[in-house]
Amino acid sequence: MTTTTPPNPKGNTTTAPATSSCPLKLATKPGASIYSSPLMLTTYDKYVLGFSMTYLWRCPSSSILIPLFRQNFNAEKHLDIGVGTGFFVGDALGQVLASSGSTSTSNHKEGKKVDITLMDLNEVALEKAKERVLGVVAEHEHHSQAEVESDGKNPEVGVKVTTIVADVLDQSVPVGVQRGQFKSVSMFNLLHCLPSVPIVPSGPSSSDHDSGADDNGQEIKNRAFKLAAECLADDGTLAGCTVLGRKYIANDSSGAGSGAGMDKPNGTKTPSVLSKGMTWAVMKWYNHLGTFGNWSDEREVFEKGLRENFEVVETQVVGCMLLFSAARPKRSA
Repeated sequence: MTTTTPPNPKGNTTTAPATSSCPLKLATKPGASIYSSPLMLTTYDKYVLGFSMTYLWRCPSSSILIPLFRQNFNAEKHLDIGVGTGFFVGDALGQVLASSGSTSTSNHKEGKKVDITLMDLNEVALEKAKERVLGVVAEHEHHSQAEVESDGKNPEVGVKVTTIVADVLDQSVPVGVQRGQFKSVSMFNLLHCLPSVPIVPSGPSSSDHDSGADDNGQEIKNRAFKLAAECLADDGTLAGCTVLGRKYIANDSSGAGSGAGMDKPNGTKTPSVLSKGMTWAVMKWYNHLGTFGNWSDEREVFEKGLRENFEVVETQVVGCMLLFSAARPKRSA
């Protein structure tokens, strides 16, 4: 049964807990805790998605990230892992609802079905993203009511928004999530916030582990791809992006991709010495704070993780950013 959200909805959501079987204790909270700050959540869209993406990482949201998200978004059954403020989900959902106003809503009595699951370690960010999604639906309902009054058509939206508190580096599928459940999965600006090195491994060999930089530390993040593969339907699509490490600071914005489906941005812009210096300083500082854990992150390691979990993989580097999409998940038996 679906419910139609009233203007300015406050509910119609469910929250599912997560279970854990993670063999390593990883310091994932520093990267997530930044989103607990009201100031950060207020300025996130303009600073992170606006200034940082354009001038620091040289991969603008407006021309590259937003189109990538929209192209791989299915509102009927979508999972967003690492929600931020819910900007990308809200934008894509708004576009879907706007376009459906003259098609599905006039041809199908039941209107549009929206089923979105938001997964994050930070409950504050989840609440912010949930409010954003419901706000988009409420705005659509408001405009739809005007259509009802003018032409008698009732384009109501059945909406379900589920929030799940979970660590993406966990080894298990969270409670409340079924394998192969989602038609689309997104993972935008998540991986660079995860730690590259296990901090406190369990077991008798923990004393032999180096808690400093580790060449294999980045591979821990590939667990997120395994989780996505478990959740994605056979005909679904994963899409995401992440800020790569210091090796990519000098990259231009032209993009270098693998796979036939990635559209390359127009033009090539080589960063100036000042731009590279600013990017290096900010990335170094974020890693020092624990907000980022990407100092040594490389494209090849993520591509390896994607190919281990998906049959079809496409990647592209634009500036400091890795864009990726994947399909045909390989699930564990």
